[in-house]
Amino acid sequence: MFDWGRKEVVAPTTLTELPIQVAFPKDNQDVRSPIKISGKARGSWFFEGSFPIDLVDASGNIIGQGIATSTSDWMTEDFIDFSSEISYTRPTSTARALLVLKKDNPSDNPDLDQSIFIPVILK
Repeated sequence: MFDWGRKEVVAPTTLTELPIQVAFPKDNQDVRSPIKISGKARGSWFFEGSFPIDLVDASGNIIGQGIATSTSDWMTEDFIDFSSEISYTRPTSTARALLVLKKDNPSDNPDLDQSIFIPVILK
């Protein structure tokens, strides 16, 4: 089961603030397909200007996937805007789901993995 109130980064980080700020959707917001996701992330979250996002149901099944893309030069430690769109067709029994925004990790080193969870209500 998921901890629906969880918001923090899942890996240790030296940053004093979250490396990503999601403008839409907000926690527990009603969403419809396609979900338009936007916000700001530090350049280190991107690789080649993008990072992956999964939509996961309450049972842990991935019901949608997308790629967040930067809207400007991602080769910075500063915050830069990103946007993404995820479609889903598979209904869930609870209508609850999580958006999992994942730091792109081309090295596949699990020590570098980080994720942010945004709980949403599917409509």
